Amino acid sequence: MTILYTLVARGSVVLAEFSATSTNGSTIARQILDKIPGNNDMNVSYSQDRYIFHVKRTDGLTVLCMADDVAGSKP
Repeated sequence: MTILYTLVARGSVVLAEFSATSTNGSTIARQILDKIPGNNDMNVSYSQDRYIFHVKRTDGLTVLCMADDVAGSKP
C-alpha cells in the first residue's frame, strides 16, 4: 500500500499534513474533513477518482490518509 497524503486535525483545524507526491489530495481531504458529521469516534473509507481516503477519528482527533486504490480498503 502506498500512502500518498496524510493529515492530522482537531475538528476542521489541520494540525499537520504531509504529501509524498503532487496530487489534489489536500483539497479532497479538506472537503472530506468539512463534511464529516458530528464529533463521534469513527473509522470510515471514501473513494475518489483512483484514491481511497481512510478516516479515523478518536477523542476529537482525526487522522486522514490517502492511498492509491490498488491498496483497497479493509472490510
